[in-house]
Amino acid sequence: MKFNPFLLLLAMMLLPLSCKEDGAAPALSLFSITLNGANFVDGIANVPTASALAIVFSAAIDPVDFEKEFSIAPAPVSMAFRYANQSSKVTVDLVLERQTTYQVFIGQGAVGQNGGKLDSPLSRSFTTLEDDIIHALPPCTSATGECLQTVSIAAGGTGDLSFYSSFPIYEERAEWQELKAAIIVVHGVNRDAGNYFNFLSAALQAANLEDKVVLIAPFFKTSQEASANELYWSSTGWREGNNSLGLAAVSSFGAVDKLVGQLADQAHFPILEKIIVTGHSSGGLFTHLYAAANQQEGLHPGLAFEYIPANSQYYYYPDGQRIDEATSQLYRPAGCAGYDIYPIGFNILPPYLSETSQEDFNGRFTGRSITYLLGNGTGPDPTLNTSDCYATLLGPTRYRRGENMFRYMELAFPGGHNHKRTIVAGVGHDGQGMYQSTEFRSLLQQLLN
Repeated sequence: MKFNPFLLLLAMMLLPLSCKEDGAAPALSLFSITLNGANFVDGIANVPTASALAIVFSAAIDPVDFEKEFSIAPAPVSMAFRYANQSSKVTVDLVLERQTTYQVFIGQGAVGQNGGKLDSPLSRSFTTLEDDIIHALPPCTSATGECLQTVSIAAGGTGDLSFYSSFPIYEERAEWQELKAAIIVVHGVNRDAGNYFNFLSAALQAANLEDKVVLIAPFFKTSQEASANELYWSSTGWREGNNSLGLAAVSSFGAVDKLVGQLADQAHFPILEKIIVTGHSSGGLFTHLYAAANQQEGLHPGLAFEYIPANSQYYYYPDGQRIDEATSQLYRPAGCAGYDIYPIGFNILPPYLSETSQEDFNGRFTGRSITYLLGNGTGPDPTLNTSDCYATLLGPTRYRRGENMFRYMELAFPGGHNHKRTIVAGVGHDGQGMYQSTEFRSLLQQLLN
């Protein structure tokens, strides 16, 4: 047979391909494994008898092969599998016995759709509750579906409010014996509740407070974002306490009232001492107004409340005075019609405030504990309103507007207010930068320890 160099060359080119096909499939990795939304570390205790184990892989898995390699001993009362994200995520819904230690095991057999195996087997244990009462759980620390909860609110109809929470605050079987405080963080105009939940969760973890503080991030959706049964607001109406549209007429302030009322329930939160409400940008305006608008604080004298508006561009002023930037003194502006209309003044109010007098509103505003969290960074701020006179009267930047607000309180109510300020050096209009700053972490330690 005559030697053909072309055939030899072709065989050499095909050899690597055939070797690759015959070789082992790439190994699979576990991206995350959580139990009821919390990181599943070995030896977790006080696990509820109804629980969900979520596992995320680096690639799609084959459900049949996975269920061959997955086991729990002793056998649960019931176990069901749910697959998502093109089968790269599996959730195992479990019904368990009380006061039992379980061992979870995933072997190294081929479970990937491409035949891939785990790079190492997994074996972790957990122990269920001794009785039907939940006293403690690991916190849910990332804004995933496991942390997302809903509560129904009735007002001229009924709708659901979605919120992220580090603990299941509406769990009827719970008596939280480690939760001493709560933080409610309100998103900005982008309505990215998940981001703000993550920002504050990171801050709590950095301060080693995540096991002692329940973190809640309500989601004020628009009609485009809401599902059939969910409450929704106009794109900015929620930040001023306006009513929801459609299903029911629920004030966004009333929605937070609902959360506060649950936290104040001593049957479920017997050692809770403090509630902090905070928000950045439009969430900062929400916080500033809610501090004066809500009556919940007065209904729960055993709880301490703190309000932390961060980098708002608008502030409520109890009267028609403003700060003159040139003299740093009070003056009364002229030539700006409507500059004292709500939310900057006490005129043309939302229904939530229809039974509240200006005297009561201002009394609560000056007396309640408010800390202005102000970033003095000089980065670009394209969303700042610098065209309307009612806005420019407040100051040229968010930082100056916050400083002017605090200066106003010092001059208008000398020795007669409970407002403070904390400056975050070098950070501008940046929610993550503000809430993960050393200044904010220091403030948390001061407020929560």
